[in-house]
Amino acid sequence: MAYLPKNKYKKYYTNGGEFRLAKESTSYVGDYIVTSGGKIYAGISPDRLLGRLIPLNKVSPNVDDSPPNNKTYSILRPDLARKQNSYIPIPSDQPTPTAIEYSQGVFDRFIVVRLNTKGYFEISKDTYTNFYKRNYNRDLHKTFSIPWSLKENNTENNLKTLRYYESKLPGIIDFFPNKGQYALRNGVINITPSSRIYPTGEVIPKILPAAYQLGNDKVNTIINPRVPKNQHCNNCKFNQNGHCTRWNAHINKKYWCAVWKQLGSE
Repeated sequence: MAYLPKNKYKKYYTNGGEFRLAKESTSYVGDYIVTSGGKIYAGISPDRLLGRLIPLNKVSPNVDDSPPNNKTYSILRPDLARKQNSYIPIPSDQPTPTAIEYSQGVFDRFIVVRLNTKGYFEISKDTYTNFYKRNYNRDLHKTFSIPWSLKENNTENNLKTLRYYESKLPGIIDFFPNKGQYALRNGVINITPSSRIYPTGEVIPKILPAAYQLGNDKVNTIINPRVPKNQHCNNCKFNQNGHCTRWNAHINKKYWCAVWKQLGSE
């Protein structure tokens, strides 16, 4: 899917019984997004989609298709049934660290565990802070936070943290497959193997090469030792007012890639 602004979709989590992937018949459990156009996709964000979701049991809104046990339960315990139906969905989210958090080298990630299935999903700081103020199902879900290292070589630190929590939260190590996620390396933050952003949160075009990183735009200063002295996009022949003609993508003038050519060279 092409880049989609955050105000054009909403994130949710389903425990099953609502959707299935278009190419599968089993119920889907996990994160999903709903676009402003009403389309539903499995995944936590537009750049991490697993496929289109199809609602299960499409029937007329006038037909009562509740399972027999649910109908009986509603009749026998209408008070509890009303309580269950009054809960609002807990939205899943994957926050991006702020500039201040990067300066501190750590930020908190907020997680919800569903007690009956021991399944996890990530939420925003706002949802975590207001969890006991909003009408979420707190009998079935609990929240917790985990400190996440943002330093350049953060993999080992995060693995150590997750090992500490594993005894209390079985499976939490596997819930975070990318222990090096969010590390700020040479001006680039890797969200997934194919998704990168600048420290400002702006998305880096996927077409830009893996070597794209912070350059050296000061004549007598080496900011990034992995890049030759005084090489950056702003003095590259392919730069045309912030657009790279080599990669056909928007670039940051302070950055660099391996195809750099001196401005004015043939």
